[in-house]
Amino acid sequence: MASPLIQLALDSLDFDQTLQLAEKAAPYIDIFEIGTPCIKHNGIELVKALRSRYPNKLILVDLKTMDAGQYEATPFYAAGADICTVLGVSGMATIAGVIDAAKEYDAEAQVDLINVPNKAECAREAAKLGVRIIGVHTGLDAQAAGQTPFADLQEIAALGLNVRISVAGGIKANTIKQVVDSGADIVVVGAAIYGAACPAEAARNLRDLADGKSTHQQMIVNKIHAILSATEDEHASRLTRMLDSAGRIFVSGAGRSGLICKFFAMRLMHSGYDVSVVGEIVTPSIKRGDLLIVISGSGETEQLVAFAKRAREVRADVLLITAKAGSTIGDMADAVFQIGQSEQYGKVQGMPMGTVFELSTLFFLESWVSHIIHEKGIAEEDMRSRHANLE
Repeated sequence: MASPLIQLALDSLDFDQTLQLAEKAAPYIDIFEIGTPCIKHNGIELVKALRSRYPNKLILVDLKTMDAGQYEATPFYAAGADICTVLGVSGMATIAGVIDAAKEYDAEAQVDLINVPNKAECAREAAKLGVRIIGVHTGLDAQAAGQTPFADLQEIAALGLNVRISVAGGIKANTIKQVVDSGADIVVVGAAIYGAACPAEAARNLRDLADGKSTHQQMIVNKIHAILSATEDEHASRLTRMLDSAGRIFVSGAGRSGLICKFFAMRLMHSGYDVSVVGEIVTPSIKRGDLLIVISGSGETEQLVAFAKRAREVRADVLLITAKAGSTIGDMADAVFQIGQSEQYGKVQGMPMGTVFELSTLFFLESWVSHIIHEKGIAEEDMRSRHANLE
């Protein structure tokens, strides 16, 4: 079975925000839908803007035409729309008008079955007229009353019409596979993308789910990619400057973050830095001019707060690598490197208890090591010569 098309409903009234959302989601979606409120507010210029930016994407204008089908749809097809919608309740004459306009521009018409009493009959008659897409649509008001599009989708799919079936109505990550399995050719997603903390990440996840490619391994890879994509690029160069200007380097973290510290400390040692792990019995005292690197997702771990205070007392520098924009340690630190954005660290299925932060931090630090050994021309043989030989 062919993969379904993913359609993103662009519902914002703000012209620039609409284009910004489109840019974030573009790699993972097939159809940009200019939602009814959006097209009413922004008009035909938004169609032209999207057509210019995304010549290879389909553009659907959700006109929900109710009368004068050909007259209303023609200028939008002329501006670059590939699909315009007409309401099933408008009647066959109006539907035929939109179909005629679509044919003139080698485009398509979609009948929206929202509020149609006999959806099967309307779908059959529209298909006979030449409609290419039937839209099964549970509107926002109906969704608020607890309705879903699944029963209507199954009814229309069972008709066996030579059309594509589009489905809209509160579809999200935990329902998209059911929609696809029930016969949807086009899956319309709105709030599940534009309401997400990271729209690009949400769009990618929905794409994988629709294509049947979503595994726990892929989920983790996608999440880490999204976190690192939202991390400031300048952190790497600032980290190099802080390390190179420090007398000695101390790293500290608690629990699994502490393990990431040890990973990093080993790589720093391999790269020729003077580094110690806080808590080891051979770790020397920290002094002025040294650098303490604290890895803490919360920036609030009591023991690590105490370490940061002590470092400040002796006038050592403190760098916090964290998941939060503000924290007790962050307030004391000379620099704070936030990995990703705070809103990206909500509950993530299958990645419990800090896993997202820890793995993302490990990738960030390992990528820095890769960068620094290239920039400084540190040969792998030199790194190997520093590696422990009592093991």
